[in-house]
Amino acid sequence: MESAPPNFTISAGRERRIAPWNWIPLLIGAGAPLLLMFLAIASGLTIFMWFSLAILGATLLYFLVQCVARLVERRWAGAVFAILRFAALAFSALVSFGFIVLLSLFGPPMDHFADDLKIPEGIEIAEPDKDPTDSMVETGDLEVDDLQADVRATLAVPGSDVVEFTPYMPSLRRASTDHAKALLEYLEASPDWHVFIEQGNLFAARRWSYGGEPRDEMHGYISDFDDGARFQTRCLICLDRKQWSRYTVQHVEEGSKPVKAEMNMGNTLPESRVMIECGGVWVEIFEESSKPERRVTKVTVSALEKEFSEFAKDPEASISTARGKNRDLARRFAGSDNQPFRLRRGMQRGTYEVVYALNPGEPGWVYLKAFEVTKGTPLSVANLEDASTTRLLWSSNPAERFGAKAGFTIYEGDWGQPYAARFEVWFRPLSGKSKRKLAERNFKIEGWQH
Repeated sequence: MESAPPNFTISAGRERRIAPWNWIPLLIGAGAPLLLMFLAIASGLTIFMWFSLAILGATLLYFLVQCVARLVERRWAGAVFAILRFAALAFSALVSFGFIVLLSLFGPPMDHFADDLKIPEGIEIAEPDKDPTDSMVETGDLEVDDLQADVRATLAVPGSDVVEFTPYMPSLRRASTDHAKALLEYLEASPDWHVFIEQGNLFAARRWSYGGEPRDEMHGYISDFDDGARFQTRCLICLDRKQWSRYTVQHVEEGSKPVKAEMNMGNTLPESRVMIECGGVWVEIFEESSKPERRVTKVTVSALEKEFSEFAKDPEASISTARGKNRDLARRFAGSDNQPFRLRRGMQRGTYEVVYALNPGEPGWVYLKAFEVTKGTPLSVANLEDASTTRLLWSSNPAERFGAKAGFTIYEGDWGQPYAARFEVWFRPLSGKSKRKLAERNFKIEGWQH
């Protein structure tokens, strides 16, 4: 009888020797991730989940190499089984990754900062208030500022496909060159503007008001995607003629010559971002709206020209009027119990707004520090000071108070794990003198789920 070719015998022998080992990587690749997933659920530590994916990835690579080797050797039956094993593990990896995403979003807390914290008895502790403008926005039963009213009115009219607009703001140009100091005083005093520092540069973001109270939005962006208008906008005066962040922006010169806005798409809407170089300041106007016509940009330019033409007529009178509005706002912030500052709940637990009602007696900046009450652990050191810093008006009359507000996030802790924190208001004088504490209060807070 003719014997089998030598290479067949070797191949068959190799197949018999290797075959039992094929299942060991499969068992490791499938079993170890299941164990690690169980540990992740039990402990809430995502590191176990990432180890699970790493093991799955290594096993997938092993079977991918095996698939290629079987195909190269034309061992079709072995290749089919290798491909099936690879497909099964690939599906397992996909399910595991989806599980990680779901657990991160909706699963148990991943931050154990507040696990063993108890709110001590016998201390005065307040709870953050609800932002009164929230209910006004939800019901629509509110008085709005002129700019907001104009924007909503223009968006109620169908737009065109013409993207040209005229960046004509001569009054702001004159104000920024002829009355630069008074312009800054006016912006700091006016509740319609939020003056802040970002990366060492000074900016003023235009707020919208509801029921007579200005409302701060994240990074100054104002949006409404719930009704037929569908838009997002921001108006930012760059007081140091520096861009707020690294993004693409179209620079144009203020003047009476029409310019064509450069268009992109954002949130499925035509989007533009123009920087109008206007004498001593730059003005950035961002717009997303349903039509290419830059309706919000046009209205914003007109509103700025109107506001600063009034300012240019009598800067001191405009500053005085703005300071009066600021004092009225401080009385509202202080409330019936005359508090120096309050916290308000943000859009999500762990996000807050601070409203100040103080008079530091000299020009400068106010900001927050926060500490867990029982252990004195500083909270959100990396970002709290910057996020809560804002300019505050002052006078030599200690009976006067001025209002300001800023939003911030506390990252320590998780939703459903309240604990007590001491918030301190600190003041940094513009003169360079030593910082000093102005007020402190205890609040019951939660950390932001992350």
